[in-house]
Amino acid sequence: MASNKMSHPADETPQNDQIEADDDDKEEGDAAVDISEEKGLLPKEGNEKNTSQKKDMSIGPFSVEPFNPSSMNDGIFGKFMDPMMSQLEAKIAENTAILDKINLEMEEDREKRRKANLTRHIPGPLKENGQELKDVMRQLERLIIYDDYKHVDEDDFEEEEQVRAKRRKLDENSEVAVLSHSIAAYVSLLQPKHLNHIADKMIQDTTLWLSRLFRFKDSQAHLHEEERDGLISICKLVLYKKYPKYSEDGYEALYSKPPVIYMSEAATPQLKNNICKGLGLPKSCISLVSFMQGKGAKQKISCKELEKLIAEDLSSGKTPLLMIGFAGTPLVGHVDNLDKMKELCKKHGMWLHVEGNHLATLSMFSVPTDVQPASFGNSMTLRLGLWLGLPAIPYVTLYKTADKELAALAGLSIINLQYKLTCLPLWVCLQNMGHQGVVDKMKFCLDLAKLMYKKMEKNPNLKHILVFEISSPSVVFRYTGPTYNPDATKNYEKDVPEVAPYAPNGTQKDDIAVTTATDEEENDDEKNHTPSTDYLDSLNIWMVETMRRECSSICLEAVNIDKEGMCVRFAPFETAQVYGTTKEDMEEWGDVFERQIGILNATVEHRVSFQELVEAQDSLKLVNLPGWAGLGCIQYIPDNWLDKLEDLPEQGVYEINEVNYDLVKRLKANDTAFSTGKTQAGLICVRFGLITEDTDMEELVGLVYTTGKEIEESHKYIEKMADIVKLGIEAANKDLEKENEEKLMQEGILRKVPLVGSVMSWFSPSPKDVGIKGRTFNLSSGKVASTEETYKYHMQIQENIPENESSIRKVGPLKCNLKTPKRRTSSTGSNASSGTVPTLVNGLHSENNVSGNSSVRSDGVTGTIAAKPGTVTDTEQTPAQGTDN
Repeated sequence: MASNKMSHPADETPQNDQIEADDDDKEEGDAAVDISEEKGLLPKEGNEKNTSQKKDMSIGPFSVEPFNPSSMNDGIFGKFMDPMMSQLEAKIAENTAILDKINLEMEEDREKRRKANLTRHIPGPLKENGQELKDVMRQLERLIIYDDYKHVDEDDFEEEEQVRAKRRKLDENSEVAVLSHSIAAYVSLLQPKHLNHIADKMIQDTTLWLSRLFRFKDSQAHLHEEERDGLISICKLVLYKKYPKYSEDGYEALYSKPPVIYMSEAATPQLKNNICKGLGLPKSCISLVSFMQGKGAKQKISCKELEKLIAEDLSSGKTPLLMIGFAGTPLVGHVDNLDKMKELCKKHGMWLHVEGNHLATLSMFSVPTDVQPASFGNSMTLRLGLWLGLPAIPYVTLYKTADKELAALAGLSIINLQYKLTCLPLWVCLQNMGHQGVVDKMKFCLDLAKLMYKKMEKNPNLKHILVFEISSPSVVFRYTGPTYNPDATKNYEKDVPEVAPYAPNGTQKDDIAVTTATDEEENDDEKNHTPSTDYLDSLNIWMVETMRRECSSICLEAVNIDKEGMCVRFAPFETAQVYGTTKEDMEEWGDVFERQIGILNATVEHRVSFQELVEAQDSLKLVNLPGWAGLGCIQYIPDNWLDKLEDLPEQGVYEINEVNYDLVKRLKANDTAFSTGKTQAGLICVRFGLITEDTDMEELVGLVYTTGKEIEESHKYIEKMADIVKLGIEAANKDLEKENEEKLMQEGILRKVPLVGSVMSWFSPSPKDVGIKGRTFNLSSGKVASTEETYKYHMQIQENIPENESSIRKVGPLKCNLKTPKRRTSSTGSNASSGTVPTLVNGLHSENNVSGNSSVRSDGVTGTIAAKPGTVTDTEQTPAQGTDN
């Protein structure tokens, strides 16, 4: 107890001191606040607030205050450091804002990376909110305007480097079709009831109009995007009719009696594959019928063969299902005997489906007799988009059936309202054109085909695969080249000198390319001079490519016809309306065609003499390059590899390729008709393009031969240069050693002894002209000479080269460098006396008359030397002027 009492006063005293100290601090704090208020450092409202907080935090005689940075303003700090603390506080606030901004940016970047990671499978143009409409439309515009356009940044786009596409100019009907597609998209937004009423109205009207236009009464129309979808749906309809349980049992219903579909051999392989793929049937269900035998019926189906196949299939338990007839075969355009085919189909309960471009003639006032039976078939497919030149118009299949349920089951009835609107553009365009407009377009296509046929009808170098008829408005021909017969040519020239020797003499139009020989010698001539089938195929392909490039508005097509080869085909019903072909274009095409035929004739005529000239030269070798439609291909062989061609090492291959590559490069610098080829063995060769009629073949081959010799010599010179330089250095060293010994003998040995030599030279100086002279090495002559004259006259003295040792090439015809061929052939194209340079063309006709011995042309002609008068063109073996025999 005592201790407690004793300790109480002691404990109480500090408490009182603490209370007093707190009171003093409070007074000082109030004073500081008053001073701060006077100085304007603290607002009065804040002071009252702090005071109230202090009052609230006081408990009994004690006061508990949290740490407050503003309390640093109390006391002495408020008097001396307030401005500094305010500035520090502003800096801290500024730095805090910067940190907050950095933190926000990091958060946004983190969110951006997270979003990019979640959308990494989305293509670039579709990310975020997509692209602006103007950028999208700009890209679409460039895709339409330019060929092979690839999207690049706006800064990297250069219009000069782009190739503009050839766009078709839209006529009134095409513009109406484009507008109708936009209207169809808008109409699809209507209410279903209203939309169904509009679609049914358009389908009924379109079906009625087409059935009347193409004379296919009481038929229904099926519109489809793919051309073969209509035929596949027709096959399904016939399957449902022939096999009642097919809808329930499927293919099991077909097992006992497999169906058979008959079509002509003229059908494309894609047709057979599409039918089997669409129906799920094996290819054994497709039976191909052969052609008729006889002249003028090369691709018409044989009805006798058809009847025979049907009888065989019936006897083997098969079911004849459907027959596909052509009103215009895909390649040639022949019309099958549709009347007879209809009788066979009716007899055996088969379905007759007709297709072909010549069905378009059914809409004309006068229908061809061969095409009229097509209107009595069971179905037909119309290609209205191609025939009328209307963009994005669907194909239409007209069919006759009374069973609407089976038609709907086969997919012939349109149920989808959106798909029904595909007939809206056709519905609008048919009303805009009218019957007369449709007839005018069909008649225009017939006129184009007739005009082209007349332009080439009398050309003896063409074989007409198809004779023009109204029922077959297609033109198919093959270039066969001029017939070569030296004896016949010689006799023919006596009677008619002005006519080319390759003109036909008493031959029929369809047999121009055939030359019949009666003995072995004539057979050998025919074998040697008649162009091969592969070569003629290449020429026909070249003609198609050239004519399409020269006359782009007329679409020619190269087609491969059995037993004929590559032929040229013009089908106006398929291309005339699409390409916008006019009769003026056809007139221009006729002029270009005649010019290109002349180039082809000249090339074929000169080909024999070209081969004979090449074979006569030791360093030139003929090369057979399949598919090259030019004068031919040769290879220059250096002399050191002529005897090693059968077993050519790698070094030989390298040297031959190097020489021929340099040869083509030098020739191509003057004429682009030369090009580089490559054989199957990997050897480089020189390809000759087509030539004009006035080309001097000897001068042309002489140019190649002379240029090849120069390149070979230059390569040999480079190879010997190292040895020459080495020998020259050795000779120079020997001369220098010899001069050093002579100098030593003249000056004496004592002059070489140290100290003695200096004293001796002081008493008796050495002569000034004694010294070692340098040496020069002449690369052209390979001689080593002294530099005495150079240092004496302070210039280089050029050594005189004797005239007989000069390497300057003599000016004269390049043909003088050639060897005489074993046999000279008659060539109407070689007009040596006209003074014309040899001219190679690359699809263009170029000629130039020159006077004198040589002349250089600036338009890319390889030959620069004119032919001399008096060049031999008969069959006698006469050496050329200046040729060593």
